[in-house]
Amino acid sequence: MIRFIHTADVHLDAPLTNLSSIYEVRQDDFRRTMRRMRDVVIEKQVDFWLIAGDLLEYHGGTRATALFLRELFESMAPIPIFISPGNHDPWQEGSFYQTMEWPAHVHIFTDEWGVYEYPEKSCVLYGWGFPQAHVTTSPLDTFPGKLPDYRFHLMVIHGSVVTGEHMDHSVYAPMTIGGLADTGVNYVALGHIHKPMQFLHPQTKQVLAAYPGSPEGLSIKESGERYAIFGTISDTGVVTIEPISVESRIIKKMTISLKGLETVDTIVERVERELSQENKDYLLHVTFAGERASHLHVPLEIIKARCKDYFFIQFTDLTYPDIDEQQVREKGGVFGKWLEKLNDLEQATTDEREKAVIQLAKREALQRIGGVFR
Repeated sequence: MIRFIHTADVHLDAPLTNLSSIYEVRQDDFRRTMRRMRDVVIEKQVDFWLIAGDLLEYHGGTRATALFLRELFESMAPIPIFISPGNHDPWQEGSFYQTMEWPAHVHIFTDEWGVYEYPEKSCVLYGWGFPQAHVTTSPLDTFPGKLPDYRFHLMVIHGSVVTGEHMDHSVYAPMTIGGLADTGVNYVALGHIHKPMQFLHPQTKQVLAAYPGSPEGLSIKESGERYAIFGTISDTGVVTIEPISVESRIIKKMTISLKGLETVDTIVERVERELSQENKDYLLHVTFAGERASHLHVPLEIIKARCKDYFFIQFTDLTYPDIDEQQVREKGGVFGKWLEKLNDLEQATTDEREKAVIQLAKREALQRIGGVFR
């Protein structure tokens, strides 16, 4: 049996521009997450730690962080560590991958396929790394082929698995599920997509490849628990993977309805009551929603003053005033014409996405009108 930990997309020293006031603390969170994954590697007594790219930022990454990584890796010798450089940490002149000396058990792939043999484990590790930030061709085109006479085969690679569905990330180093299956390896440790995903072999329907997602959330899009993958390959070649929560701090999105509230005090009281249930060490992104009295705006500055004990909290106001849309249209004037035009557009379209955009525009219009009538 082979046991491994698979992670990717740590993005140490990422700029995190929206968190400038707590940047250093968040960077410490990322380092704590790396230590936690190191501890899992040791605890699980794995054979390999697979890191599928975007580990340390090429632009903005500091020598201090590179030295932290080297010391971290030294602390877990002799467990082999395999790193596949990605688009944010390419194997490029001037990178810490090239300018620093790394421990002997740390293997960093380049843009020429690397093949590492472990006869005592009957296992081979294959990997490839980005030579620069933008790679538009498939690295599988130059895959040298699977070595014979070994039972287990693992691949580590950063890139995009193209399935025909919409992708939030840029498509770099594109690969297909069929192309990955054709390599004949048991498991492909992927990086690049920050959302956990797994792909089944088209013939055997067994797990073939996976993205673990980012182990520490970088933005509001990466809310909730974050994971590394603990994987095993049985002596019969069956791959099983298990997500292990490793994050240091959770990003959480929540919505608070202010419907029916008509005074500043009642709004503040509701917000305080709702937030009292939340962990103050989280990064909270709070959206205010619902219909509110047209004479009242959400008292954001007061609410922020009451929330100074929270590590990070961001508020977005999407409430809308309780204005009678039909009455405003009947009165005419600029406001009435504005709403009438939006209403005509909504009635004319058959496209659901376009209709949703128009409805959002109407809500924004009503909010602006409510501000004038305040």
